[in-house]
Amino acid sequence: MKNPTAPVGATVLAALFLAFGPLIFVSSASAAAARTKIIIVVPHRILFTVALPVYVAQEKGFYRDGNIDVDAVFTRGGGENVQAVVSGDAQIGLGTGTLAVISAFVKKAPIKIAAAEITGMDAFWYVQSNTPMRKIEELAGKKVAYSRPGSSSHMAVMAIADQIKAKGMKPAEPVSLGGIPEVYTAVRTGQADAGWSVAPFQLDRVEKGELRVVVKGDEIAAMREITPRVHFFNNDFAAKNPDAVRGFFRAQQRALDYMFEHKEETAKIWIRRAEMKYPEAAVLKTWDFYNRAAMALKPIRGLQATIDDGIRNKFLSQPLTQAEVSALIDLSFLP
Repeated sequence: MKNPTAPVGATVLAALFLAFGPLIFVSSASAAAARTKIIIVVPHRILFTVALPVYVAQEKGFYRDGNIDVDAVFTRGGGENVQAVVSGDAQIGLGTGTLAVISAFVKKAPIKIAAAEITGMDAFWYVQSNTPMRKIEELAGKKVAYSRPGSSSHMAVMAIADQIKAKGMKPAEPVSLGGIPEVYTAVRTGQADAGWSVAPFQLDRVEKGELRVVVKGDEIAAMREITPRVHFFNNDFAAKNPDAVRGFFRAQQRALDYMFEHKEETAKIWIRRAEMKYPEAAVLKTWDFYNRAAMALKPIRGLQATIDDGIRNKFLSQPLTQAEVSALIDLSFLP
């Protein structure tokens, strides 16, 4: 007797595929089309705290799981990030100096702080190894570089100057010289006595003895309990797409967790995506400068100290009211 089971089953499956297969493909395309597009601005394509979580979230599908498509645009940070989000050209800004965001907010920019990037200072300051400077006090009266006004490196250099002044010495002179490559050139040519950097940048030159680290971020006392950089969003976009914003920060949290749980794999992703020329062993040293707790998305710490610094250095004309502080920060999109 003829066994109908296999042939009939195959025939039925084939018929179903012919009938519904196109719908499956259409459904998949529709799902992709339904994902909300988010453009984010990221200050530099290599930074551990901002660029790397984006690469991990993209590679591991964390954004896709949040029903979002994320495109990263790399900038020079600071005001450039703020302007892109204020204009609506981007919807979320990452790793931007807290003071720069506050300064724009008080001028009625339609933005809010959504999360902390890091608490404490992760940058370090270096000098050429043929100079005698070896510690923070020896920067008294010296030109110490930061990136741009309102940036976290600016806040840090002002804190360095205050720390030196408090010891009865002439404070360091803050000078704005741009990003890491420009600052390195400035130090080499004598435009600055000390330059700033973050791991893994310049660590190879430190290892070779060309440069010497004189200040690590955790030596700047005033910065230890301050959130110097934040993530922020465009108000209109967040109001219209709250689930997308939540999906983004959920993906960021998953990416940060993954980075610290899978260092070797993450280092490989980082080297490949950022096209770094450093050996993997050198890249892995970056984790010595960071810990997961410092990179928690909340809370925002030391806000009043940041505001006070802004007033003292004329970035802000007056303190924020409690109502303004409440309107400035919205952590409701965080997991």
